[in-house]
Amino acid sequence: MGFRSVKQYAEAWDKGRHHTAFFRKVPFSTNNGYYDMSMYGGGPPANYYASTPLESATLSQLKGIFHGDDKAPSKKYLARISICCDPLSTPGAGNIMLCDYVMYYPFIDMDDLSTQELTNSVTLPRYEDGEGVMVMAVCTSTSVSSGGNFSFEYVNQSGVTKTSPTIYCPPISSLTSSMIVSGSPGQGSATYAPTGPFLALAAGDRGVRQINSVTFAVANGGLLALVLIKPLVNLFHNERNVQIEKEIGSGWSGQVEIKDGAYLNLIRRSQAQSSSLGFTGMIETIWDEGT
Repeated sequence: MGFRSVKQYAEAWDKGRHHTAFFRKVPFSTNNGYYDMSMYGGGPPANYYASTPLESATLSQLKGIFHGDDKAPSKKYLARISICCDPLSTPGAGNIMLCDYVMYYPFIDMDDLSTQELTNSVTLPRYEDGEGVMVMAVCTSTSVSSGGNFSFEYVNQSGVTKTSPTIYCPPISSLTSSMIVSGSPGQGSATYAPTGPFLALAAGDRGVRQINSVTFAVANGGLLALVLIKPLVNLFHNERNVQIEKEIGSGWSGQVEIKDGAYLNLIRRSQAQSSSLGFTGMIETIWDEGT
């Protein structure tokens, strides 16, 4: 149902229908580009996409940024998010996005030039129609090479099987936790990312229900995880030791629902090389009366 007035929202706070969680992520040194912060150490613990190769799997909400227990029939919403870079770190400017990691496919071999068939042993536990669910490509092992390219077959938000455009692997795709974005040969992932951190879909598609297969036309080296992800909130930071924050009613329009069972974590884009950086933050969630 959501909150239809400021009064309802305030009453939820007064009645204790809210939850606060803190997190800290400690990345290793990074170049410019997109990175999956779920693979970084700190709290919550690092996620390595370690499950059966090429088989769909989900992540437990207890191992991500914890947003509270399941609240059905009530609906839970993001009330506030704030992030601060450590004073002694040296990060480049960039943006951080809070996402729901809905499902993933691990251990895709970027050296295998045959079609790798994926097993959909589980389906989307949230956003079941795939509307707004995007594909994130995360390197889960290092590679001494780059410059590969691949495409993937998927089922879109309307239940139609499609094939993605060709995805090129920039030089940054040799680093663990780095993300491959849709671009063109010779372009870095930070400088050429027309679809942002997510892979391009066929024209007109708005989301993905499942991925059926992956085919590399040019080998890249290393291993890849394809993650079906729902972006929730985007924040931009431009200097260290400065807190960035968004709050319902002022930082974004509408209400950002946090689904029961959601595994929450962060992806980050750095626009310059950074080292020794750490991020500390918190999220607050709030839920309605469920009527």
